[in-house]
Amino acid sequence: LTQFTPAGMEVVPTNSLERIYAVFVLVFAFIVFSSFLSNITASVNELRQLSLKHDKNMALLRKYLRFNRISSNLGLRIVKYVEYRESTKKQEVRHADVSFLSMLSTQLHMELVQETYQPTI
Repeated sequence: LTQFTPAGMEVVPTNSLERIYAVFVLVFAFIVFSSFLSNITASVNELRQLSLKHDKNMALLRKYLRFNRISSNLGLRIVKYVEYRESTKKQEVRHADVSFLSMLSTQLHMELVQETYQPTI
């Protein structure tokens, strides 16, 4: 533990076996930390790409509205509606999105469909 803290105690290896152990611990810690940092970086980049795609589509929509001289009132309503639909689209889960549902037996599948659509029938 004192190897990883900035103001540690003066604990040092005293023989060859302890030095080898300390080196292995440091190498292992570097590998674990690098893996952790790599996963965080990949996640942040993925989120950035998703956000970039959304921002690019919204900018394209605004450019289209400006280019075609759409009134600001109608343009604002369109942009707000698109943002609303995007937010609701993220919340809903469709039958086709769940791959495990294809493994259900016919009976289970029929019961699922019945309970899913029963409130609207």
